Amino acid sequence: MARNGSYMVSHICAVLMAFILLFGDSATAVADIDKSGSIYNKVKFLDWLVNSSPVSIRVKNSNDDEAKQQLKRAREMWEQSVEHSEKSEYKLAEAHINEALKLMTGVSRKFRDQDRVNQARRELYKQVKDHVDMFVVAFDRIAEEKDDDHIRKMLDRNKLASLISSAESKYADDDLVMANHLMRQAADIVDHALSDARHEEILLRELSFDNLQEEYAYEVQRNESYVMIIDLMQKKAATSQASAGYVEKMIEANAKRREEAEVLVKNGDYEQGITLLEKSTDKLSRALRVSGIPF
Repeated sequence: MARNGSYMVSHICAVLMAFILLFGDSATAVADIDKSGSIYNKVKFLDWLVNSSPVSIRVKNSNDDEAKQQLKRAREMWEQSVEHSEKSEYKLAEAHINEALKLMTGVSRKFRDQDRVNQARRELYKQVKDHVDMFVVAFDRIAEEKDDDHIRKMLDRNKLASLISSAESKYADDDLVMANHLMRQAADIVDHALSDARHEEILLRELSFDNLQEEYAYEVQRNESYVMIIDLMQKKAATSQASAGYVEKMIEANAKRREEAEVLVKNGDYEQGITLLEKSTDKLSRALRVSGIPF
């Protein structure tokens, strides 16, 4: 009986060992299959990401050398991941996959940031263009009502038309930095023409407005236009601390003059209110030109 008992114990141990070996290998095999499938899916996704995705196509069509180098490196990581996965070297394959994904995430984020910058530049372009259109209309009203060739010659229309045409062309080509630069030059031409008209003591209200209230409303709009342009440019462009401080002081001073002008107007003194607002707007114009803010 003892012998039979010993035999049965030995037999049971042998069966257990076989069971462990059998199912232990099966568990490992299942794990390998799962890992293989996971790596395969990641490699397949990475293949699409570095070769066919919208981001990869955009990088290829861009002039961004840094982004192109990142894409090239990501493709090398993808090729390495393919090689290691075929050899069942899953840890190495996954390491290369993760590195490639990190590179592509950086590229994607960079282009998203660029999209935001470009959108800001488009908004700025439209604001400056509206500014130019508004000032040209005002100048045309002066020239028409005064019917004076001396006034008409103050605005170089050929140069203005050329700048606007070039700006529109650059805008259509998505060269937004140059488009804004050219449109800003166009704005300066019109601004200077109006300033020259004032210098010649040609009063804007006598030529273009039926009353002082109408002229004051126009000056408020003109002042707000400059504040809006400066504010947008400061938010979307990096400037030196000195430049930012200078512009900020001009904005604060302008706000105080606006309040003073409103008080004057409420007391019925439109002429002084208009004069104060004109001077404040002229200072904003100078601040914009000398601040060094890129656009």
